[in-house]
Amino acid sequence: MRKILVLLACAAVLSGCAPKSNIVSPDSTEGTVAGQPDFDAKDDVEIDWEQAKVDAEDIFTDTKEYPYSVDFHLLLQPEQKEIMLVWVVKDDLPSNQIAKYSEALVKGFNDMVATQDFSIERSSDTSYGGLWKTYGLSYGLAPESTQDDEDTWFISGSYPAGTDFKLPSAEEIQKAVDSVEAAHAAETEAPEEEASGNSEEEPAEENEADTAE
Repeated sequence: MRKILVLLACAAVLSGCAPKSNIVSPDSTEGTVAGQPDFDAKDDVEIDWEQAKVDAEDIFTDTKEYPYSVDFHLLLQPEQKEIMLVWVVKDDLPSNQIAKYSEALVKGFNDMVATQDFSIERSSDTSYGGLWKTYGLSYGLAPESTQDDEDTWFISGSYPAGTDFKLPSAEEIQKAVDSVEAAHAAETEAPEEEASGNSEEEPAEENEADTAE
């Protein structure tokens, strides 16, 4: 099942969707007022990725918000501008939660980084966020017991920076799950039918031997 979902994620069609969230800047006509936070976008902001990792772990390991969560891993290649997000979840994550967790991972990480750099667009109804315009994204939901084997992940995908991607929908994922389960059921039935056929043929062979005697 999980291998099919991995392929589904990698072949996801383009576009995007997400709940809208915005940063509200304080009104000011005379520049930044002393004692107030500066919400103006800066072009030279350097992201503190260690802090981002800590903040992301706090978000994605909150089991009250995400009851199937186990752990979170951030792999970063800043020079290549590549980010990999791996969310380790319980083995019994329901298939109808895969799309929800995937969307929360991609959008939530973007919006968290945007709290450091206000020039990064927050996620919206038409975008997964501005971070992915400049950073390539790889992501995955990994079952706890086999998290080191990517072939067993519930879902994974990779998108180059600037790609107007769309994660697989809940309907697409469920369709893939149903297809894999049907194929697995067919594979299980085939050996049983073959074994049944062999057991029926054996008495016939014995009868032929008796007749010859």
